[in-house]
Amino acid sequence: MAGADKQALDAIFKEVFEEGVAEGVNNKNPLRDIIKTEKVPFKGLEIVKLAHTSRNVSPMFVGEDSAFADAGSQGYTRLSIDQKKLMSRLRLTWEVMQDSTATEGAFISARKSEMQYLIDDMSRRDEFALASDGRGVLALVDEASPAGDTTLELDAPGGITNDNFGNRFLSKGQWIAFVNPASGALRTQAAAMRQVTAVNSDGTDVTLSSATIGTDVANSDYVVQAANSAVSDILDTSYEHAWWGLMALVDDGTYRANYFGVDRAEVPAYSSYVTASTGALSVDLIQRVSDVVDQKLGGRVSMILCHHSIRRLVVQLTDADRRYMGASLSRPDPGTVAFKQGDVPFGDVPVRAVRDFPLDVMMFLDLQNAGFKEYVSEPGKWVDEDGSVLVRVGSGSTGRDAFEAWYRMRKQYFMEYPAFCARLDGITGQSLVVQRAAGS
Repeated sequence: MAGADKQALDAIFKEVFEEGVAEGVNNKNPLRDIIKTEKVPFKGLEIVKLAHTSRNVSPMFVGEDSAFADAGSQGYTRLSIDQKKLMSRLRLTWEVMQDSTATEGAFISARKSEMQYLIDDMSRRDEFALASDGRGVLALVDEASPAGDTTLELDAPGGITNDNFGNRFLSKGQWIAFVNPASGALRTQAAAMRQVTAVNSDGTDVTLSSATIGTDVANSDYVVQAANSAVSDILDTSYEHAWWGLMALVDDGTYRANYFGVDRAEVPAYSSYVTASTGALSVDLIQRVSDVVDQKLGGRVSMILCHHSIRRLVVQLTDADRRYMGASLSRPDPGTVAFKQGDVPFGDVPVRAVRDFPLDVMMFLDLQNAGFKEYVSEPGKWVDEDGSVLVRVGSGSTGRDAFEAWYRMRKQYFMEYPAFCARLDGITGQSLVVQRAAGS
């Protein structure tokens, strides 16, 4: 015979609700903290900079009464730095705002929390862009015949071709579209827009809302974010609308052959030293790249950036060089700083892990001399040109008792001297601890 246990008397017990909300997403943006840019106000369509690109080559040693070189001149070119815009919006009904104003009725204020978290989400997208190449690519298709699939295989997250785990930068609820990498045009618009319903834990694929993918979608197509299900123009996608990140700034033409209007092949100052297929990492290789930066323009590497998987390789490479002497026996060796998620020292240069970095890339930065700049038209602001941040949805017969708010950022990252920096691509031997960060 059953007694009066908790299961039998479940209805009499109260639920005790704790104030506040537990944070379940990672809102840290370490890369934006590392890159201390010079912020420059940005007005107008674009900023045009005059660049000195070549010398007068006429100086020559000559013999007595001999001919000497024809007259020459300095070479100049123009850099055209354009602006890129990041937008987002939220929507709240009147009932949601009204019923969440008091603590008796809700854990938090829906209005305040939605607005604050959206700002965090904008910063998170800025962080992603700063690590990327500015094309706005989320991944590449990794299927020979993707038409008809509900599960889409992906690789090259962010469009970085040597990288695996292609769903790193996709999120549930996003609309995506497909771009022909050869032409830069959208694939069949009527059949290509799909919504991500799940980001699968294997790191390599996503589940889509419909099995019908345009028959012209092909392997290695760019996967980009789409505004909604009815996108009909490339302007309504993220493709080529992101500001430039480090993979574009520190480059030799692999991802950005044209540097704000200048052919990198013609102007060495705007081209970084890049090794495409590095292979195994070694202490000697890291030292050689640092020496190249010094030899090219007299730069000095002050920071090395990489993914956590590469940082672990550095720990392994330097493990044999650890020394324990005297009083240091009572303290951890500097190499163990990695266990605290701090920088790993390579000589006097810190090696810092950044979660959004490609999994096989190591970047060498001269933070003092490269001339990082952030041209800013709008650093981040709620749109209020209509006189209010919260604006009623619709008007007249189409009006709703609901309100929207928009948030806007507009800027561009720039580097005066990319040649002061270098990059290793295609590093092998790394192993992953996690494939995708929670709430990323």
